[in-house]
Amino acid sequence: MKIQIIIATLLLAFTCQAQPLVLSRKECRELALTHSEDMKISSNNISQAELDRKVTRNSLLPQLSGSAMGMYMAPDMDFEGMSLSMKGTWTAGLNLTQPIYAGGKIVSGIKLAKLGVEASQEQKRATRANVIADADNAYWTYIAVTEKKRMLESMLEYINSIYNQVKNSVDVEMATSADLLRVEAKRSDFNYQLEKVINGLEMCRMNLCNVIGVDFSTQIVPTDTTIMVNQSATYPFGQNLIANRPEYRLLQKQIDISQEQIKQVRADYLPTLALSAGYSYFGNLKMKGFADDGTGNNMPFTQRYNDDSFSLMLSLSVPIWNWGEGHKKVKKQKLALENARLDLEKNNRLMSIELKNAYNNLHSSESLIATAEAGERDAAEALRVMTDRYEVGMCTLTDLLEAQSQWHSARSNLIEAKTQYKINETDYLHAAGLLE
Repeated sequence: MKIQIIIATLLLAFTCQAQPLVLSRKECRELALTHSEDMKISSNNISQAELDRKVTRNSLLPQLSGSAMGMYMAPDMDFEGMSLSMKGTWTAGLNLTQPIYAGGKIVSGIKLAKLGVEASQEQKRATRANVIADADNAYWTYIAVTEKKRMLESMLEYINSIYNQVKNSVDVEMATSADLLRVEAKRSDFNYQLEKVINGLEMCRMNLCNVIGVDFSTQIVPTDTTIMVNQSATYPFGQNLIANRPEYRLLQKQIDISQEQIKQVRADYLPTLALSAGYSYFGNLKMKGFADDGTGNNMPFTQRYNDDSFSLMLSLSVPIWNWGEGHKKVKKQKLALENARLDLEKNNRLMSIELKNAYNNLHSSESLIATAEAGERDAAEALRVMTDRYEVGMCTLTDLLEAQSQWHSARSNLIEAKTQYKINETDYLHAAGLLE
């Protein structure tokens, strides 16, 4: 009975494992975002920045510290004819410090921490867009190669039927062996192409599995196989789109960070003011000696001291000379600010070019689809006519095979055009900062 249960369990597990994954593009994106290590790192970076922000805010609050110390000192110390015993002496205290002015360092530090959070958020937006773009490309490429595989399988069925017709004709001496060899060569060519496509399809499938984070043995069945082109869609274009890109906003944040870092460095050679309050207590301090008891006799005595104290202090620190270190640090940060501005200008031009190219490629791919569709219709009709004419002996085998090759080429062009349109659409949305 136990063996039967084990076998049934294994069969059930194998059946479940063998189930293909039915996947839409939306689901592909969601799985990719959930699986992406880069997305998880980006989320962790935001959490780290939020913690840094909270820590920095605490700099405005009073800081409380405590201390305690026990002491055993031997031998006793002589102190004006008496001995001071510090065996088992202890002291404890509390100190409260409130910064009043730190040269603007605390305020700029809080702004820096806030900018760090915002920069981390923009980085996550950029990472999200990259993950979605990779998922879309993997998804549409897998569909395209799958479609090519189906087309070649269909063409093999067609060429096999032609081969059987020619073979029968050779048997009754209505065709030559050269005709049969010509069909056989065409069939071998299709088999070769099919093998290449199958190998490419396996690579595409594994790449898609990697992107969405599933086991590499998973068979995937995409659902969005019909690629529709919305000719009436309007795609915005302009510099304002670039300003919304997370990469552009991240560069702007870097400029803001560099500006605050200059303030941070300047604060190092400005006066600081702080208010401190302290309380301390010490106990078990013993003083030993001799004293007159009033009768002329010196009698030994021991005095135990336990006492406390309270202090209030206003401290002002003014840097006077550090060999120009502060000035050099400010100069260094100003150079970093200049580099950040130059980096923004450079990438602004590059992103403008990227957007323009993506925009043009998208519209170009629309017209390519229309051209490919017309070519595929014409080639399909030509193949149909040639097939009918060949069956009644009104065209040669060469004419038929040529028509078949033209249809195959036209169909491949259409598949590639539709796939490229979807990839170009994703590239445009990415370049425009609209891929969310």
